[in-house]
Parts: sequence; structure tokens; C-alpha cells
Amino acid sequence: MNNFSRGGDRVEGIKIILVLVTGVLLIPIITGVYFHVPPAEILGLVVSILILQPFAIVVGLGLGIDPLPLLLIMCSFGLSVIIGLTGICDLFAERSEWLRSHLKKIEAFSGKSALLKKYGIYTLIPFIWVPGIGLYGCVLIAWLFRWRGVLAAGIIFSGWILATALVLLTSLGIIELFL
Repeated sequence: MNNFSRGGDRVEGIKIILVLVTGVLLIPIITGVYFHVPPAEILGLVVSILILQPFAIVVGLGLGIDPLPLLLIMCSFGLSVIIGLTGICDLFAERSEWLRSHLKKIEAFSGKSALLKKYGIYTLIPFIWVPGIGLYGCVLIAWLFRWRGVLAAGIIFSGWILATALVLLTSLGIIELFL
């Protein structure tokens, strides 16, 4: 039975890797080819997204990538990271008794927090902007507080797209028209 579990873990691990490679590399490269952006520029953008997260839009514009492919790449990156990191967390939680015991402590804490009771997962939207937390941290926080499923992914993705769109609009100078 233990071998079956390890085999299942391997299959899940392969699925997670495929989701991440597809969303972080393949779709951006295909998008770049479609919009006539050289693969080297797309790879530079992907590395920038890994580090700068929504602020990588500025790098993409600096590379001469048009806003539409930039947004498509950011969407692909965001969705694959949300799905992939959640899968990685689930995979490790199944194997770690220590992690499962700490999840119970976090659950007890979240039940006592007035802020979390009132706003719940919506508290993550502004954290997309915080360096060091960003998209990766929000996915991990949502997972720790057991905010899962389509609603959780949708809220995190909405925060990601909002942050990306605001950086894009600011970089293009469009927001200045409204101020």
C-alpha cells in the first residue's frame, strides 16, 4: 500500500510540474510567437515575473512587448502558480504529520481573529502588492487557512490581475488622466 501512495505522489508531482511548466513557460512562449515577440524577450519577462511579480509589467513594456500579450502572459503565470503551489502544499501536507498538526493550530487562531472572521479570504487581495508576500505568499496563506477551491483561486487571481492592470495602466500613463 505504501508503494501505491508513493506512485500516486509521483503522478501528482508530475501533474504539478506540467501545470507550472505549461503556464509559466509554454503558454508565454506560444503567446510571444503569436504576437511576434522573440523567445529571448519572453524568457526575460518570465524571469522578471518570478522575481518582481506584478511589477514585471514595467520590464515587459521596456522590452517592447505590447500590453495585450503582457496581460495574457501574466494571466497564464498567475493561474499556473495558484494551481501549482496549492498542489505542492497538498502534496507535502499528506506526507507531514508536523505540518498537519500546525494546520490545526492555525485553524484555531483563524477562528479567534475578528479581521479574518469579517473579511476572510478577501484580506489577501491587498497582500498581492507586498514584496516578499505577493502571489506566492497569498497562495500559501490561503492554503494554510484552508481557503481552497474555485472561490479562493478566483479571489487570489483577481488580486493578481488587479495589481497587474494597475501597474500596466500606471506605466502607460493612463491613470494620470484620471488624477
